Order: sequence, then C-alpha cells, then structure tokens
Amino acid sequence: MFDSIQVRFPGFKEWPSPFVNSRQVPFVQSYFNVIKSCIGDIKTEYFWVIPNFMSLWEGIDFGFIPEQHQKDQIHVWYSTHPKAGLNKEGNVLLIPTKAFKEQMQDLKYLRDYKDINYHPVEDLWYPVITRHNAVLGQMSEAYNKTELALYKWITNLQYSDIPKPNFFPSFWEDVKCYTFGEHNDFVLAPGGKKIDQFYDFDRMVNSPYKHDIIPMDIIFISYDEPDAEQKFKELKNKYPRAKWSKGVKGRTQAYQAAANMSDTPFFFCVWPKLDLVDSFDFSFQPDRLKNNCHYIFNAKNPVNGLEYGHGAVLLYNKKLVLEHNKPGIDFTLSQPHDTVPILSAINNFNKTTLMAYRTTFREVVKLNMLKPTVETKYRIKKWCEYGSGPNASWVFKAAQDATEFFETHRHNPEELFKSYELEWLNDYFTSRYKP
Repeated sequence: MFDSIQVRFPGFKEWPSPFVNSRQVPFVQSYFNVIKSCIGDIKTEYFWVIPNFMSLWEGIDFGFIPEQHQKDQIHVWYSTHPKAGLNKEGNVLLIPTKAFKEQMQDLKYLRDYKDINYHPVEDLWYPVITRHNAVLGQMSEAYNKTELALYKWITNLQYSDIPKPNFFPSFWEDVKCYTFGEHNDFVLAPGGKKIDQFYDFDRMVNSPYKHDIIPMDIIFISYDEPDAEQKFKELKNKYPRAKWSKGVKGRTQAYQAAANMSDTPFFFCVWPKLDLVDSFDFSFQPDRLKNNCHYIFNAKNPVNGLEYGHGAVLLYNKKLVLEHNKPGIDFTLSQPHDTVPILSAINNFNKTTLMAYRTTFREVVKLNMLKPTVETKYRIKKWCEYGSGPNASWVFKAAQDATEFFETHRHNPEELFKSYELEWLNDYFTSRYKP
C-alpha cells in the first residue's frame, strides 16, 4: 500500500480517510505547498493525496498501479457529475515520489508538472458550496454577513433565477477569488476573512459566462426648469424606461424621491439642463467587486470649457441615497463615490439667468470648501474667468459673489451649507439682483 496524505480543509463536512496509514495535514495555500512540506517523509514509490471533504469509499480504485509508460505521471481523478462543479484540477491525486522530487524545484504550480494524466469519474461527488444572493452594490456586505467557510458563492440578486456557473474551486495553487460573466455577477470567493471589497483578495480570475444584462433605471429630476417637459419627452422617446420625478423641494428630498421610484439597485439621474451626447447610452454597469458607491460621469461646461463631474449624469446607489440625510455641501461627494471618465452630456446650466447664477454660485462655494488641490484650484480659476455664451456675465457675477461669500463665512460651515438648497439660492439671488 502506498503512503497517503489526507489534507484537512475547514468549513466542509469531514470524511474519514479510506487508508489506515494516512498522514493528516492542514491545507495551507495549495496542494503543491502541502506536498512540498510532506514529501521528505514519503517512503513509498507513489503516494496518494486526498481531501477530507470527500467520501472516497466508492468510485476510486485505490489499488490502481500505473503501467510502465505511466510511471512518471501524476494521476488525477476529477468529477464529471453535472452537479459536482466542473474542474479538471481534481482533488484525488497519485504522485510518483522520485519524479516529483526531480521536478519540484522547477515548478511554480502543480499544473506545471510535465506529465499529468487526468481521469474523469462521473459518480465522484464534491460537497455543495453554499450560495447566497445579494443586492447589487451590497455583494461584499452579504459576503461578510454569511458564515465562515472555505469558499462561498455570492450571486447578484438580479440574476438569482438563471442557471449558475457549474464550477468547483481549484486547490492546485494559492486560494483565489473566481468571478464569472462580463460584469462579475457570480462570485466564488474564499470565505475565511472579512473584506471591504472583493478586490481585497490577492488573486482573482474571471471566466466568461453569458447572460442577459438588466439595465439600470433612468430617473429624470426637475424642479422649476422651463423646458423640463420637452426634455423629458425627448429622453422618454429614446429610453422608454425613463421615469420623471418633478417639483420635489429640497435637494436631498428630491434625490430620495427619485430613489424610491427606482426598481433597480442603482439608477441614473438626468436633469433638464443636460444635452446628452450621442455616445452615452446608459449601458454602464456598476462594478460588482467594489465597495458600495456612487458613480460620477463627466459633463462639458459650455461657458468655461471645463469637463468634469459637475452637472453630469450620475449613477446613484439606491441604498446609499436613501440612507443619506446629512449630505453637507454636496450630496454625492459626501458618500463613497467613483469617477468614470466618460463624457455624458453638455451641461447647459446657463439657459436662464437664475439657473446660471445659482449653479455657478453653489459650485464655486463647493470647490472652495473641498481640500485644495491643483485640480480644484484650476477649476475655481476657470469658473471665475469671464466665459462665453448665454448668460456668461451672470456666471461671472455668481463666481465673484460666491468667492466673497466663502471668504466671509469660511469658518462657518453652517452658513456655507445654505448654498446646498435651491430655495436659499433663489432668495439670495433675488436679494442681490431684484428683477
């Protein structure tokens, strides 16, 4: 009888070894790592490597003796059962001791061994890895809330009704995180630690997995813009899934009203002042592997030529929006967010005198309140220059007024925060420039 090593994995039901002489060792990093640590104690021509998470009393001939032309091969038995989780890098191995020692120092992974014989076994059974569904944008949170396990599946809830990838993880190399599909809607992740996001895992690999992609809702938000009805009609004609939230007082209240209209875990926000560019089609999907955040696209300023996130289309995380009741000077920037360098629209905030003034005033106050960087300083400089186009003079006046307002109240955040609300901006404009 050949020597045998039973590798002990936490998080699975344990089965006894079919060999009376098995040396039991904990799984550390990979089978390759385990074998290297034990091979000095092997006394037989070949040795078996088996896991403790499989019942191996049937299905494998442990009396197998390699033929002469197979004597230097690693023999691997893997399951082809449709419910076992397909992976040729199986968990029952017969290894030639001398040949392995000769190659060991030149190997990076077990699969690099020069001669491997794969044996398919239809009735070889692997344990079922638990599956958990999670709302998009909360997949890492769901991962942390589930029980500790060697591996666990986390699936985007939007796709919980479609067939799942049939796959079992490989232990031939360092444990890693597997993702499936263009947008990583199915994640098979090691389950032994808490994470902020799936990118915390050192090793990740993605595999193709085709399925229909559900687009995010589009919410059109208007307040008192004169051409709102026409702009929504244009949007609706091109994107029938668009919905209209109108006339909600209070910026936070307006965003939360829009969130409550959305049937998807993220939603795009569009405003009447935007002229969408032809290349922007609302097909963007949030990153499943990131932590919970909003996404900010770019918009072009027609007065000063700046191109950044101000006034652009936003992709809001519904959960974050509904939980956010103290936004400070900016609703989006005061929560986790990411910038997407894609031009979404022309920000025609200068259509009317009032729109031009209050948009500029608020943005210049906000930029001054942010941590000073080369970028923010440059943007303030451009806003304070005399630009071109309709109501450029009012943009210039608003920038000067906002700068003065900030300098007067720079140590009084409560006063500065007033510029967050449209009603206050309307009153401030009227008080300085009566019609």
